[in-house]
Order: sequence, then C-alpha cells, then structure tokens
Amino acid sequence: IDVFLNVYDLIQQTPICCGFFHTGVEIMGVEHMFAGGAGICHCEPKGAADGRFRQSILLGSIPSSRELRSALDSLRGEFHGEAYSLIFKNCNDFSSALSHALLGKDIPGYINRLARLGRSWPIRLCLPPHMKAGYDGSATTTRDPLLRNSHPVAPVFQGQGQTLNGSSASSRGSFFDIAGRWGARRSTSEQAALTAGESGNARELRAAAAARRSTAPDVEAGQQA
Repeated sequence: IDVFLNVYDLIQQTPICCGFFHTGVEIMGVEHMFAGGAGICHCEPKGAADGRFRQSILLGSIPSSRELRSALDSLRGEFHGEAYSLIFKNCNDFSSALSHALLGKDIPGYINRLARLGRSWPIRLCLPPHMKAGYDGSATTTRDPLLRNSHPVAPVFQGQGQTLNGSSASSRGSFFDIAGRWGARRSTSEQAALTAGESGNARELRAAAAARRSTAPDVEAGQQA
C-alpha cells in the first residue's frame, strides 16, 4: 500500500529552500491531516481546503491497513484539536510523525523549515503572543491571524449627502475621491474669483472714462478763455 505526501501552497510562492505549505498523508484513497479544533481528520485526496495543490511525493509503502490504524491511534493523544499551533505543532508536524510511525522516515525538510526556524532561539522570543501559543502548552486556534491590527482603520469619509441630480446618497469616499472633489471645488472657486476680478477691473475702467468725460468740457472752456 503506497503512502503519499500531498503538498499544498498556502500562498502564491516560488519556494527555493522553504515556503508556506500544508500537507496531508494519502493512503488507500484517503488523505489524513491535522487541523486546529478537529485534531486528526481526513478529506478527499488533493482536496484540502484553503490551499492550492502542488504535488504528491511517494514516501514509501506499508504491508496492510493495520499499520495505519495503529499509527493513527497512537498519535491521537498528541495531535488533538486544542494542541494545534501554527509554529510549534502544525499539519506538517503531524505528517512527519505519521511518516515516522509508518515508515521510520521524515518528510522532506524544506516543507516545515519556516516553522522550525520560528521555534529556534532567539527567533521564538520575537514572536507575537498569539503565535507563541503551543510553546508553553497553551492552546491556540486556526482563527488566529498571522498579523493583528491593534487599531481599526477608520474610513476617510462617510455620511449622507445629496448627489448632483438632487437624490440622496450615502457615501464612503477614499482619499482620492475626496481629493478630486476638493480639486473641483478649488477650480470653481478660482474661476469665480477670476470672474469677480475681471468684473472689478471693468468697473474701474468705466469710472475712469466717465471722469475724463466730465473734466473734458472744463478743459475746453479754459482753452477758449
């Protein structure tokens, strides 16, 4: 009975010596894996959720299904649902343990290399608290994100207003939307100021012309005298 290691990409990547991988061990048309909350579970071969299938690696073979049942029973106490840790006890650790129990050999080293680096000193001292779960026996869940936002990001603008055609609309604008509206208002204001300036200049010219006409008769009368 052949034993395969099914490898999945968790992100878009071109791994060289390591990467972000999920794995499961396929035997007799069933893929066995380890997940937070579920513990040891199984799925359709090459059909694990939240990953893109990359490849199957033939690890070896076992004489019968009896070895598989015995190995799974021996691992359930260690790989229970609350024991999952992204760094310290993940799906690749289970695949490695099952491979050791069945075949006496490990899975390829590059698959879980990032997690092993995270466990090493002093890197593990720099991990955020929620990623240290499992190091001291504390539990974690798969819902814990790799990075946490301590401060929620507020929208730049939101509110109720009127559209150009008079209908009401609720809007949540981005910075670029607001910048565009501000630029439009500024252009309108500058145009209005320019028009007002032109009107003021015209009034001054008309007033000067009227003053010259009013003084013209006095100048002519003085010349005649």
